[in-house]
Amino acid sequence: MVFCFALVGVCALILILYGLFELHYFLRICLSVILARFKTKIHVLDEATVRGICVTSDIDTLLFHMNNARYMRELDFARVDFYERTGLYRCIKSKGGGLVMGATTIRYRRFVKLFHKYILTSKVTYWDDQNIYMEHRFISPGDRFINAIVMTKTRLINCNAEEIMQEMILSKNDPEYRGKTRPEIPPDLEKWMESNTISSQALRGVV
Repeated sequence: MVFCFALVGVCALILILYGLFELHYFLRICLSVILARFKTKIHVLDEATVRGICVTSDIDTLLFHMNNARYMRELDFARVDFYERTGLYRCIKSKGGGLVMGATTIRYRRFVKLFHKYILTSKVTYWDDQNIYMEHRFISPGDRFINAIVMTKTRLINCNAEEIMQEMILSKNDPEYRGKTRPEIPPDLEKWMESNTISSQALRGVV
């Protein structure tokens, strides 16, 4: 009898937690951190890769392919993997800094269908004094088709992004990256940055 009451209590607690929090999301984040710590460490300028599969909780109302919003959710787990394997997040925190997502844009090219696998890549494409820009790609394993491509801007708080990146580049003492400096802005990223600037100026004008 005591066991039954305890079991009911545990089940009730789990239901309450799921009602108050998106428990699955936080569990996935924790799992992503743990798994990343067992993976091979990579340089901050390297490309990180994680694998996924579109399951029933990912699909849209047509019950056919991945919900548009799920792409953005999966990026959270990919970024956690990248931050942990490169040590970027630890470097930022060691400087007393933090980070927030400043902007994101995604271009969908082909559905990720139910039960289809995909590869999600993440890499730094550019940075300035305040922001780190990354590109993410959802790739089909078979034909290597890019199903969706994402550009993100991560804003660093209370620290300088240029200093952080240079410290990360030098800390590995890797001959391949020695002397690396800030890269040229990719043309598509440059236009996107201009668009964000125009939007910011317009919003400040409204306020």
